[in-house]
Amino acid sequence: MLYKLKIFILRIFGYDKPLRVAFLKYLSLKYKKFRPHYETILLESSNEAKKIGYKEVSVLELGVAGGNGIISLENCKKKIEKITGIKINIFGFDYGEGLPKSNNKFDLPFFWSQGDYKIDKEKLKKRIKSEIYFGDVKETFKSFIKSNPATISAIFFDLDYYTSTKNFLNQISENKDFFSPRVYCYFDDIFTINHYINEHNGELLAIKEFNNENKEIKIGKSLASSTDFKFPLANDKLFMLHNFTHKDYFKNLNYEEINKNLSLNDYKVGNLLD
Repeated sequence: MLYKLKIFILRIFGYDKPLRVAFLKYLSLKYKKFRPHYETILLESSNEAKKIGYKEVSVLELGVAGGNGIISLENCKKKIEKITGIKINIFGFDYGEGLPKSNNKFDLPFFWSQGDYKIDKEKLKKRIKSEIYFGDVKETFKSFIKSNPATISAIFFDLDYYTSTKNFLNQISENKDFFSPRVYCYFDDIFTINHYINEHNGELLAIKEFNNENKEIKIGKSLASSTDFKFPLANDKLFMLHNFTHKDYFKNLNYEEINKNLSLNDYKVGNLLD
């Protein structure tokens, strides 16, 4: 007991982030539908879509499992639609029977097992309004594209496996016109507390190979900063897909919070100098 207390104290005092981050993480673990990172990514991707000039967007959750993620997205959808004026369509993708069997060493077979995260289809169907595509994402995403969806502005990756993630990423290039100039991408499975995941397996390997295979579309990790408070619990797992050849890629977003013409006569600077 004393040893466990010692380890606990060492971890508390050795934590390299503000303790409020740990508190938020605890809340997200205790209350599965508490996902401030989902809400803020949905908000910011909708804000950007509005500035580009879109009226409607598609948001994907890849890996629905128990449904807490898609329920969380639906819970904040109406408020964000009202604020931004953007219609948000949420779509889920799930194998339907839990994780499939894998013999691929890059899928972390020692960590995940066949049947993990099996979904209760009937129960979830009663809780949500969003459409869920069941089956292998290699096929279900093709069916989704055939429906001619609105521009994809955000993707929540929770496919666990390297192979499943790669099967989705492999379809982006041929369907790039359906993706926004910049797509917010949240990768849930790029970290485990045992430090099993790195750039040589799992989602990170799929991302690395995707970037090596594509010149005009790249998925990158922005540098995190202590001055960034927009994305609680998401900074370390938030990536951006840049669709460089998109017709709207060069469209200026004119962010109001950035004043490109600050001078000594500007009131913002003047106030600081007074």
